[in-house]
Amino acid sequence: MNMYKYLMITGLLLVMGGCASQPAPKSQEAVLAEVAGLMSRQGQATDQLPSLLVTRINSHGLLADRVTIAAGGGQDRMNVRELFAQAAASGGARVVIFGASPALDQAIVGGALSEQRFPGVWLLFVGEPEQSRQMQASAEAAGLRYSFISRYQ
Repeated sequence: MNMYKYLMITGLLLVMGGCASQPAPKSQEAVLAEVAGLMSRQGQATDQLPSLLVTRINSHGLLADRVTIAAGGGQDRMNVRELFAQAAASGGARVVIFGASPALDQAIVGGALSEQRFPGVWLLFVGEPEQSRQMQASAEAAGLRYSFISRYQ
């Protein structure tokens, strides 16, 4: 019994230590402030505000996410594709996507952009730093302008 308590306490400390080592995520307001700063640095700040479409990819748990990934993004992929089509039709809107997890994000966003062209649209993707290059390749293949924003402070 004493060994069981020791293992439980050790396991709890390891879990808590892992949570503490995870960087704090940025708030949506902080990300949108970064988007505004990015647009002004790149000469996109004008008196007229550009159209800004914002969406979030939601995780629905491990099993549901795996099913969505296996389905190539499923209905979420089509919803994001429609968002890009709206942005292209509006004449150069910016699309801000808050990612959920690298594999799910790639299935949905990569699937939405696959074999599509949306010139004039600017994708500002908020996600994990290690997924920036893969997301950039998908965006540029679809003719999008791309910027990455880390979800962590």
